[in-house]
Amino acid sequence: MGKFSPNYKKLNSKETKVFLKTLNNQFGFTGELPYLFFQKKDKIYILSKAFGSINPENFNINSRGLYIAITESSGIRLSIEGSQLIGPRSNKNIINLDSPDEWLQGKDIENKHNLKSYAIIKYKDDFIGCGFCKKDKILNYIPKSRRLK
Repeated sequence: MGKFSPNYKKLNSKETKVFLKTLNNQFGFTGELPYLFFQKKDKIYILSKAFGSINPENFNINSRGLYIAITESSGIRLSIEGSQLIGPRSNKNIINLDSPDEWLQGKDIENKHNLKSYAIIKYKDDFIGCGFCKKDKILNYIPKSRRLK
């Protein structure tokens, strides 16, 4: 196993509450996330609480944890997995698509919703990512390696 990088910081309960409150303000997220939260630079990872009693120097968060979000000056941008975790218990800034094709190919899509913040992208019952809404388009952040051809 790889060594725990000192660049990862475990969020304390106050920092976790601030993160959850920001999710509530931005997406209307309600509920709890029963995980340990870690941060490396601006990226937020979650890890099962079962790892709470293990010395963090003995494992690698990248291989054991799940990247769910990045904090930016304009708000929290969720990863695909973060949108799947947060989306079902959120009630604002959610955009429902008629077709997921362009989004899953990594293309920016038209902003018909007059939003000016991050939004969770949804197709039917599936949460498929998070994009930043500008005046006329929604910026797509799906990594090239995860896009459909």
